[in-house]
Amino acid sequence: MHLPASETPPGFWFSIKVAGSCLLGMLAAAVLPYGGLVRADGRPSSADQSAREILRHEVELQTQDNTLWSYREEKQDDGKRKRLYVYQTRQGEIDRLVSVNDEPLSAAQIRAEDRRIEKLSSHPGEIRQHQKKQHEDGEQARNLLRMFPDAFRFQYDGTQGSLVRLKFAPNPTFRPTDHAAQVFHHMTGTMLVDPQQKRLAAINGALNSEVKFFGGVFGHLDKGGTFAVQQQEVSPRVWEVTAMHVHMNGKALLFKTIAVQEDETYSDFHVVPVSTTLPQAAELLKQDGRDLPQTQAKK
Repeated sequence: MHLPASETPPGFWFSIKVAGSCLLGMLAAAVLPYGGLVRADGRPSSADQSAREILRHEVELQTQDNTLWSYREEKQDDGKRKRLYVYQTRQGEIDRLVSVNDEPLSAAQIRAEDRRIEKLSSHPGEIRQHQKKQHEDGEQARNLLRMFPDAFRFQYDGTQGSLVRLKFAPNPTFRPTDHAAQVFHHMTGTMLVDPQQKRLAAINGALNSEVKFFGGVFGHLDKGGTFAVQQQEVSPRVWEVTAMHVHMNGKALLFKTIAVQEDETYSDFHVVPVSTTLPQAAELLKQDGRDLPQTQAKK
């Protein structure tokens, strides 16, 4: 994930005798922070061109990635901080609650989790529905990423460690094709990209004006809503989302309040064999002792 630092040997430029070579060297030094975001002739790519190339590559690799994982999830839910273990299988994923507000589950709560997981693994209809919803959400997210280069104009905004930061603002000529894309006209933000692997490391956005759907008849999103998503390399050249924060408010049709408040982090990724079944995943969750001191049942 990290782009290796590049150091110029002391006196290097003084050893170059030809003026043209000096000019090329100074140009290379000027674009060095952008790493892989340079053209074949050594000149830096435009920010728009870089964003388009990286987002195309990101969507392509996400589409091809079929890795199954076990991981730890921490999230805010109904005002409570919950920790879960999750196992993915080809039939869907299954999770297990292990603590609430950093307190281990009681013996009764553990038995309730056992019953819930046994029911899910024996009658996986609910898991299949959840898997279908995840697939649809993932495809919608990839479709939005595909629109990003057309929906925004980008500018280089410096570096953050080995990553390059790009600012984005709405492209006034972009014509959204659905409600989700309509939000783009009201959003500004930044992206962090890994120029060497051409991966999206983080994206942060904010609504700088109210979003009205069909003039407000079908609802709106309030100005000031924010979202932030982070990705990391969890295995060599394999990236996964490790944090997601969404804070949006508004009104939907018939005055229903919209309140999307998500704060989730994902960590401790381990590859799961593709042959793992749902019952096997359920048993692995039951036996998982990576956080035994925290998940030991209370007496």
